[in-house]
Amino acid sequence: MRLEKTENKLKLRNAERSDLELTYRIGCNSIKPCVIKIWGWDESFQREMHRQKFDASETKIIEYGGKEVGLLIVKEFKDEIYLQSILIEKKFQNVGIGKIIMQGIITRANYLNRPIRLQVFKINVNAQRFYKRLGFMKISEMENHIGMKRMPTTTEMNN
Repeated sequence: MRLEKTENKLKLRNAERSDLELTYRIGCNSIKPCVIKIWGWDESFQREMHRQKFDASETKIIEYGGKEVGLLIVKEFKDEIYLQSILIEKKFQNVGIGKIIMQGIITRANYLNRPIRLQVFKINVNAQRFYKRLGFMKISEMENHIGMKRMPTTTEMNN
């Protein structure tokens, strides 16, 4: 799949409480393989954890061409921006959506002169490569995650 004029077809909208099932589906269609490899998958447990943790007020839905294809949770703090979650459904990965979303976050972080911090699954080497190409560096390692950080810059990103 190739995206044409991605920027024009890409939209972020505020999530609503009624997006609970949609955001669960996006999670299943994006990170479920990593979760299975690390902890296994218990459907009722995963649904209940999602129900408890889902906060529509903090979540943006990523739409491409009118289709809901991902979700984004970014938290801005006084001293940093924390990318809690960017999930793109598998069939829409590796086509430029994540890069465009991240370029917007990086532009904002540079404007605010704040670093961006995130965590990624250790086993998700594709995501680690993606973030490294965007200027993130490994800052920590936990049992199942890698912590990464990107310092603000004053020059435009050319990736």
